[in-house]
Amino acid sequence: MILLVFLAILLLIFVIVRHNVGVPFLAMIAGVAVYENWGASFANQITEWIPHMSVIWVQYALYTALVFVFPLILYLRAGKSGLFGALRIAESVVFAIILTVMMAEMLAGIFTFDNIAYDVASFLNNIRGIAMIVGIIAAYVDVFLFHSGKTW
Repeated sequence: MILLVFLAILLLIFVIVRHNVGVPFLAMIAGVAVYENWGASFANQITEWIPHMSVIWVQYALYTALVFVFPLILYLRAGKSGLFGALRIAESVVFAIILTVMMAEMLAGIFTFDNIAYDVASFLNNIRGIAMIVGIIAAYVDVFLFHSGKTW
């Protein structure tokens, strides 16, 4: 159930706020890449500096910051999207789905998943690749073709 709530909240934010999703989406992908390459070793280094911290919670915090918090801050600071209609809604849906997929493992470590959450996570993981490709294309279109809501 937590995944559905998380997805619904993100989707509601993205549809209502209507900001440019391109740069935050690309920042989310960069955050995943940075965490996958250096996140675990950086978390271990932090726990060496502060020994009473749990390495798993430091990893959760780093992952959440890189993949969710920083892209969400970029999204809230971005200008209005130049995309309109179905394309903007589709881009918002894809961004919400990808963020939910990316955060599912971390949320599973914090919350207890029920059967609905496992079903939703399974469905989202099945469409992850397609959603990423569609999202990257939409992000590049949003970034390259539109600036501050005005077309070239």
